[in-house]
Amino acid sequence: MLNRSILIKPIRFLTMILIACCGLSACKNPAQNVESRDYLEQAFSGLAKNPPPSPDQKARERIQRIISGIRESASRKKLYAPDPAEAVEIGYPAFPAITPLLKDPDIWVRASAIAVLFHLDRRRSMPFLVGMLLDMGRIQYGDDDVFIDTTISRQAAGYLAGAFQGSLVIPLPVEEIEQPQAEGLASQRWYAYHLPYCSWRESAQGELCWLDYLALYSHVPAKELTARLKSDAEKFKYVPVVWPQVKDSSTRIFAKGQLIRVSLIYQNFGTEKFLFPEHPERGTHILRLVGPDGREVPATPRLNEFMVHAITPPVPPEYTLGWDIDLDAAYDISRAGYYRFYYSYLPPKSLQGSGFARPLELQFWNGREYTNYYDFVVK
Repeated sequence: MLNRSILIKPIRFLTMILIACCGLSACKNPAQNVESRDYLEQAFSGLAKNPPPSPDQKARERIQRIISGIRESASRKKLYAPDPAEAVEIGYPAFPAITPLLKDPDIWVRASAIAVLFHLDRRRSMPFLVGMLLDMGRIQYGDDDVFIDTTISRQAAGYLAGAFQGSLVIPLPVEEIEQPQAEGLASQRWYAYHLPYCSWRESAQGELCWLDYLALYSHVPAKELTARLKSDAEKFKYVPVVWPQVKDSSTRIFAKGQLIRVSLIYQNFGTEKFLFPEHPERGTHILRLVGPDGREVPATPRLNEFMVHAITPPVPPEYTLGWDIDLDAAYDISRAGYYRFYYSYLPPKSLQGSGFARPLELQFWNGREYTNYYDFVVK
């Protein structure tokens, strides 16, 4: 198999930005327009618009017993432990009775209500859990000789993370790092944006959300994807993505002189299978680093060394390829402040008219939304 990461044919590149067709700003998820404090109210509004069927008499009695159990446990400063099997059996019809407890003044009632909702209907509890990510009510208790000191926000975050397949690292906006509730705010934005792209699958741990990347990068909700694949199959044949990866994804704050290595990762979530072309024609790699004063930062001669290893799209769906660029070496990053790194790729003219003519633009979740740049701070 041809190793695409070590081809050394000269590569053309420009230090400018390409504005691709359908820029990211034109493809935003409506959830991004919701103020963080409104997520819980949005969840209640969704429940009112799509109410469950009324529970029968037996179910109503069981729901009342759960509510009584929650309040009795709260009076002893204990968390109520729902019976998972019973909760699943009752399910969504219990939501109109349980969700108001999320606004109860007793933090122990609120904490127990989160757990109950999650066990009643994992999928439908997600919007309410997102809404509780800013609840900083503190709960402290002992569990098998272990002292637990946590918040309702962390509890909600734990249930949300437990419903997603794989591990998650949710970045914070650089301007909010170390600010109060920055983590909760960033998590609200991330979950609210990505939940519509969940493909829910049964597992031994219950239903899990698998992010459907074809849906995500095509900007089509997962529940609509099957129909769209049938009605507009051509749109989904080639869905290329390039995104930045750094060794420590939990921070974007660097010291002067520190290594800032960004890996540009190429993937294709399209439906059409194909092989690497034997003699691919190079396109144009377009790079730009904007400094604290809003001006372009000069590149150093070392930029050419990194460009030798640049990947040439298209990449088949089964592959994930990447190449590294040390921004601190490729550019003159001598000033403290805020930086933005832009990258895009323009396919060669020979591909015009084909399915591979789509230009690529960097996609990065910056803690608020998807942008076409990777931003960081140098101190």
